[in-house]
Amino acid sequence: MRRDRFVWLASLFLMGIVSGFLIWSAGRSVEAQTSSSKAKLKSGTTKTKAADIKEAKELEGRAEKNLEHFLEGTFKLAEDFEKLGQFETAQEQLRLVSRLRPDFPGIKEKIEKLSEALFDSNDLELEHDVKESWKAHVLVSKGKPVRVEAAKEYNLNLIGRCDAKGLPVIDARTDMVAGIRCGALMGLVVPLPDPGKPVTKSDKSTKIGDPFEIGASKEFTPKEDGVLLLNINLPQGHKSTGKLLVRIAGHIKPLPKELR
Repeated sequence: MRRDRFVWLASLFLMGIVSGFLIWSAGRSVEAQTSSSKAKLKSGTTKTKAADIKEAKELEGRAEKNLEHFLEGTFKLAEDFEKLGQFETAQEQLRLVSRLRPDFPGIKEKIEKLSEALFDSNDLELEHDVKESWKAHVLVSKGKPVRVEAAKEYNLNLIGRCDAKGLPVIDARTDMVAGIRCGALMGLVVPLPDPGKPVTKSDKSTKIGDPFEIGASKEFTPKEDGVLLLNINLPQGHKSTGKLLVRIAGHIKPLPKELR
């Protein structure tokens, strides 16, 4: 009886050892498989990152080539517009190139050359009678350069009374303009009214901008679309006589009939 119990206990002990060994072996196997999977996953991730970097560089290269083709095509388009005499449109194409690639070879020089070509091809010569007050001449556009040049002399004759306060500079429509030399040619850009509102010479409600000195020559860029007026900075009632020969060039348009 005792021998049977001993055999039973020995068998139970042996089964415990075997079970423990099996559990330990299974744990090692799982751990090995997990480590192997992690290694494979890490290796796969590294390969994926490397592939992404390579593809990104290829895309960047294609994008750069695409940009170069676009810039070269736009530059060529500007040259074609220039051949047709459409200098303003050619400039717009070149400004697009300049915004995308400021260091594009020869871009600044080309834009300046087209500006001179535009000044030479789109101009208006007229005589400005110094007896007249502000007189409208052309339409100008916001952000588009205009050049005004004046030649010849006139007879300056100031007649009238004046007190110690000097000549009035209250209203630019009728008086002298402060900060501009007496007798100098000056300009004024009057903004265009809202669309649909008729434009007339006698419209006193039109907003007046700031007069600026032109003198013998000045190139300026209007801050808004409007009408360019010219005048001599002299007091009201002066008796000066003569006419100045004036040339206006650049981004200008003829006046509509109602302003002539």
